[in-house]
Amino acid sequence: MAPSPDRHGGALTLRRRLLLLAAAAILPLAVTGALALHALFDEQRAQAQRASLDLARALATAVDTELRLTISALQSLSAIEVSNAGPEDLGTLYRVAVEVQRARPEWQAVLLATPDGHKLFSTRQPIGSALAPPVEPESFREVVVSRQPTIGTLARGSAGMEAFAVRVPVTEGGQLHYVLTAVVKPDAILQVVSRQRVPRDWIVSIFDAKAQRVARSRDHAAQLGTQPSSSLRALWQAHPDEGTGISTTLEGEQVYTAYSRLRSNGWIVSVGVPVGALDAPARESAWVYGGGLVLSMALGSLAAGLLARGIAEPIARLGEAARAIGRGEAPVRVSTKLPEVEAVSTALVDAAHQRERIAAERESLLVAERTAGAAAEQARRRLELLATAGEELSRSLEESTTLEAIGAVIVPAIADWCRIDLLDEHGELRRKLTHHRDPEKRRLVEDFVRSGSVSAEQPGSFPHVIATGSPYLANFASWEDPAITDPVLREFARLTGLRATCVVPLVARGRILGAMGVVQAESGRRFSAEDGVLMQEIAQRVALALDNARLYADAQAALREAEIANRAKDEFLAMLGHELRNPLAPIASSLELMARRAPAAIEPQRRVIERQVAHLSRLVDDLLDVSRIVAGKVRLQLERIDLRAVLERALESAQSVLAGRAPEVIVPVQPAWVLGDPLRLAQVVGNLLSNAAKFSHAPDLIRIELSVRDGHVQLTVADEGVGMPPELLARVFERFVQGEQPLQRAEGGLGLGLAIARSLVELHHGTIRAESDGPQRGSRFIVTLPVAERAPAPAQTPAPAAPASVPGARVLVVDDNADAAEALAELLRLEGYDARVAGSAEEALQVVESFDPQLAVLDIGLPSMNGYELARALRANVRTRAIRLVALTGYGRAPDRTRAQEAGFDDHFVKPAPLDELLARLAALLAGAEGAMA
Repeated sequence: MAPSPDRHGGALTLRRRLLLLAAAAILPLAVTGALALHALFDEQRAQAQRASLDLARALATAVDTELRLTISALQSLSAIEVSNAGPEDLGTLYRVAVEVQRARPEWQAVLLATPDGHKLFSTRQPIGSALAPPVEPESFREVVVSRQPTIGTLARGSAGMEAFAVRVPVTEGGQLHYVLTAVVKPDAILQVVSRQRVPRDWIVSIFDAKAQRVARSRDHAAQLGTQPSSSLRALWQAHPDEGTGISTTLEGEQVYTAYSRLRSNGWIVSVGVPVGALDAPARESAWVYGGGLVLSMALGSLAAGLLARGIAEPIARLGEAARAIGRGEAPVRVSTKLPEVEAVSTALVDAAHQRERIAAERESLLVAERTAGAAAEQARRRLELLATAGEELSRSLEESTTLEAIGAVIVPAIADWCRIDLLDEHGELRRKLTHHRDPEKRRLVEDFVRSGSVSAEQPGSFPHVIATGSPYLANFASWEDPAITDPVLREFARLTGLRATCVVPLVARGRILGAMGVVQAESGRRFSAEDGVLMQEIAQRVALALDNARLYADAQAALREAEIANRAKDEFLAMLGHELRNPLAPIASSLELMARRAPAAIEPQRRVIERQVAHLSRLVDDLLDVSRIVAGKVRLQLERIDLRAVLERALESAQSVLAGRAPEVIVPVQPAWVLGDPLRLAQVVGNLLSNAAKFSHAPDLIRIELSVRDGHVQLTVADEGVGMPPELLARVFERFVQGEQPLQRAEGGLGLGLAIARSLVELHHGTIRAESDGPQRGSRFIVTLPVAERAPAPAQTPAPAAPASVPGARVLVVDDNADAAEALAELLRLEGYDARVAGSAEEALQVVESFDPQLAVLDIGLPSMNGYELARALRANVRTRAIRLVALTGYGRAPDRTRAQEAGFDDHFVKPAPLDELLARLAALLAGAEGAMA
């Protein structure tokens, strides 16, 4: 008979014995266990779904509780009597609201609004600030209509942050007076979720009534405000209030989902359990089941071993080895003839060794984790401190405020004492700050540090640190430590109780500003190397803040000096205009006298003098005009005018400049209406004509063209003169820039005419540009102004002309410039007036006692008593109260005209005045015309 294949050397092996026993004993158990395991899987999945639904309900209750607590807090706040509140009561409610918000950091702000949506205050802004309307008006309207507390939906506020509103009505006697709102951060809802200790792999989402995501346990910040997935929305539609099912997350992960809706406000709490998490118990059960099979096989093997006495003892020794492993002892290797038992023994020994290695590695990792955690916590505190220091130091640019902020940041968070000395402009150290929590100790040490200084040879002293530029850090056993050799420093150590010190230089923008020192005393703390690095980082921020404060103070001082210089410049220009115009007045009057007494005598010479006087007057006017334009003091008298009329007047005024040359003028048939100041626009045209005449000579043609096109009026003044090179063309409108002229400067000028023209055109919202084809090829200046579309005003009946003179009228001329006074008086006598002269205000007051003038022409810059004071004195005198007063002065600024009007003057002329206009005005005043100041 052939031997059985299951036999080896006449005996069954251990493996075959176990297989036979397992086949006989385990197969029925395996089938039964598989059926039981399947049923267990189904029960575990159903239990997990029920648990997730219970969690959704619990979270819904917790969220509802949190919202109700917020409503309760607002209702408590609304209990303050504000229905008939005045500003003081609202201030009280505002302060209480600020305190409530501080106690609830999850609130962004507390708002109070009237039922029509007008905000009365927001705790994010000072009371009385202008506020925007409600960001999320639906809930606001709901609380106004229902007069019940309302939970709003997620919305983005004016500051760009997401939040939702909790609103409660403030009523009295059934009447709604206000709506009180708490703007709540979504983090408040996230904290509710966090407190429930939800498994980390579960996903919890909170949705508001508009299905906007208010909180999410995973990627909260990134998913804030997003909508639910389409699969989750389908579950909600199937079962509106609550339910379970499978949905897909925003990340594409399938989850078992349970959700519950809050009946009070329609919010939904959704809990998602990853499919893998629910299947994990099934897998564990499968492993348990498999382990049971293995155990069953082991038991079968043990039974087989009982039958086979040859393996009983090795199996027992294997058990002892396993128990040794459980006790943490090294197992003893089992020697046996059975290869299976031998292999198991070897595996047990190897497992014990591996367990020891794993335990050692785990302990090492735990130590490293604790070390890293401590370092991370220290780094976090350090960053928080640096952030606080930066925030406090950026609050002000005042040196004293900055120093106090430094002391508050350092004491007591870092050290017990803080001291700062700064170098002054002479390089001397000045005590700036000594800070301690105890004001009495601080006063004592401040008195001491003002009385003496530490030697620069003492390491750690402020002078030593500044001289070396290196920080100093030291810890001492007590203030009597032998390392402190300087007597002043030793006394300082005794007063403060010095136990440790750190002194660092304050360096900003490569310059040492001073030094900052911190001291540990009563706290008993010590400084580490990391503390020294921290102090250097703080010192950098402190130095930059102090340097910014110093630069700010320097800028303020420079600004004040510039303002003083600007005022001095204005005063100088006013005096310059006065002093330059004073000698022009008698010259102009004398020329007019010469023309009237002997019109044909020395007419060429007189015309030369007239032209030069006009030229000098124009230079003075240009100089003062450009000063006023630069200072922004030019005020336009705007009216709707036809630019053709302005051009006509400018051509009449420019006849002397054009010297008899007849420009070619092209104007449109229809009016060229613009909104502008006629005098200033005539000045622009005059300056352009003067420029064209100056840089061209007869028979060169000057061409003027006026046109209306595309909603603009365009004026072009062209000449065939010297032209401009490109480098001059680019700068021609700058002040004091002129084209090349001969050395004798026959044409004169300051180079201000074009600069003034550009400024005046821009004040009229127009443009001006220059063109030239090059030297000796002429120039073109183009002015463009917007068209005034409104219909022209009806023509007014011209006022009757004033009489040329009032013969026999009594006129008093008061001027300390005898030439000017006599020349004007003589001219008046030629006109038939009875004219008298006074050289001062005092003399004028004496003259009026006997002369009784009907009109007085007064200079303003009189000695002793000025023209304004003289005018007030004449108005105060009963005999001269009705006298007509005309100011004739070199002061021609707008403030000078205002002062003249306030002093009682009827009119104001600037020297040298146009004599025909002056005489006409005097005649009108004497004839009784009502004269407003020109």
